[in-house]
Amino acid sequence: MKILFVSAEVAPFSSVGGLSQVSYFLPRSLKRLGHDVRIFSAKYGVIDGSGGSQPVKKKWPMRLEYEGLQVPIENNEQVNRSTGQQDNNFLICNVKSSRASRYDPLVYFLENHEYFEMRANVYQYSDDHVRFGLLSKGCLEWLLQKQANRLAGLQIQKSNQPVNLSTFQPDNLSADSWFPDIIHLNDWHTASIAEMIKTDPRYKPLNIPVLLTVHNFSHQGNGSYDFRFAPKELRDRGEDQLPSLLDPKLIEKNVLVRGIKYADSVNTVSKTHAEEVLTSEYGEGIEDVLNKYKDKLSGILNGLDTKEFNPQTDSLIKYHFSWRSLNRRAENKAVLQREFKLPRKQGVPLLAISGRMDRQKGLDLMVKSLPKLLANFDFQLVILGGGDENFRQFFMNLANDYPDRVVCHLRPSFSLPRKIFAGADLILMPSKFEPGGIVALEALRYGCVPLVRRTGGLNDIIEDFNPQDKTGNGFSFTTYDPWAFYGAVVSALTTYRDRDCWRRLVGNCLREDFSWDHSAREYEEIYRSLIKNP
Repeated sequence: MKILFVSAEVAPFSSVGGLSQVSYFLPRSLKRLGHDVRIFSAKYGVIDGSGGSQPVKKKWPMRLEYEGLQVPIENNEQVNRSTGQQDNNFLICNVKSSRASRYDPLVYFLENHEYFEMRANVYQYSDDHVRFGLLSKGCLEWLLQKQANRLAGLQIQKSNQPVNLSTFQPDNLSADSWFPDIIHLNDWHTASIAEMIKTDPRYKPLNIPVLLTVHNFSHQGNGSYDFRFAPKELRDRGEDQLPSLLDPKLIEKNVLVRGIKYADSVNTVSKTHAEEVLTSEYGEGIEDVLNKYKDKLSGILNGLDTKEFNPQTDSLIKYHFSWRSLNRRAENKAVLQREFKLPRKQGVPLLAISGRMDRQKGLDLMVKSLPKLLANFDFQLVILGGGDENFRQFFMNLANDYPDRVVCHLRPSFSLPRKIFAGADLILMPSKFEPGGIVALEALRYGCVPLVRRTGGLNDIIEDFNPQDKTGNGFSFTTYDPWAFYGAVVSALTTYRDRDCWRRLVGNCLREDFSWDHSAREYEEIYRSLIKNP
């Protein structure tokens, strides 16, 4: 299959959050399964193609695919492309391409000086609705040009004339005739593609089925008409025409809701979360919309790149190990204790918190329960991450109260998470909601036992450890309550005292397989069903 993956960010070119990792690893796994997958994104100022002027860490050689792409500002009309009027009716873009390595899918970049290249960041601009509307419409315009190119080529072949690309290609279009069988959209940034390709007379002839993956339903754009906050009478349900790119009313439209309405299929990043979002607790204000279209809603758990995250080869950790060599993992615990200036005690459990300091992560439960746990049980605690200042202050105070047992590194770090996963005994994840649960997957890969609240992807990933038959890979609790969390921690600390049980539990974690290949095969099934029944 020919698959076009459209995303606001893609690693390693533009990497802000988890979306960039999905946009890199999932297409890569699909490529390994034999599919011709390409990615379409924006060429931000942080991405330096060859010849770029901004000082960045790495230059990416770029090939010009289309020069002077005219992206119409208005909708639902056959716009006039006569010379001399294009500056008033169009935004002018280029399309370039590059790839991170020869093993990776080709990435196409929409290049526009004003909306992408002049911006220092990927997100957080007041006109993000225009910027990502341009990315979406630019993608469709590029596909229109490719479709015309493809059809012209077929006409020449049918006429038995020698195929000369210059006779049917626009001068500004490269010779690449690739055209997708399916489009895979991601989050609100690209969701308007689903509506335009289904309703706009200009783009309907593309006739390509669309899958929309929603990684976090709380992200609904930068407008004031977010379903979580807007009065019911002001909530956009996609019943009117999508305004033009520069219309002030565009910011009032909820393109995520419109994407859910018009996409052929919608999924989120775990099976449990696909059920949760149908309720008011998790639906982020759009649960009624999701229930209306629940027949096309599904969940596929995100995966992990097992080559990148590999305790047997990872250069970020000092001692390599596997489930067959657990003694070497214990040496990483000693390294972690030394790095954080904790007493070296192999017999004392080392607990960890790693990630964004946010209420979503259940930190308010920790505020109430951790002081009592530390007062009643002997364990060490490492805290890593930046975010909310109130939570940061709480953990700093905790470290002051227990200087030989609690240490903090309250800012993001690239290398420390894997060192923590490779050395800590238990990772604490009492999340209020967690669509995917990537941190739990990374911890499992390094033998760090997750303790989670049963929500979203964490529910799909973790099976409670059973000390009788020694099955399972972690600990969990269900009720969002500090004492339920307290009880789960006590259960884990009790299990830790049985060294044979704990060793078996760590081995179970290390033998888990949550590679991206499993996720890619599930997406493959959706693609095939949509192509067969678009």
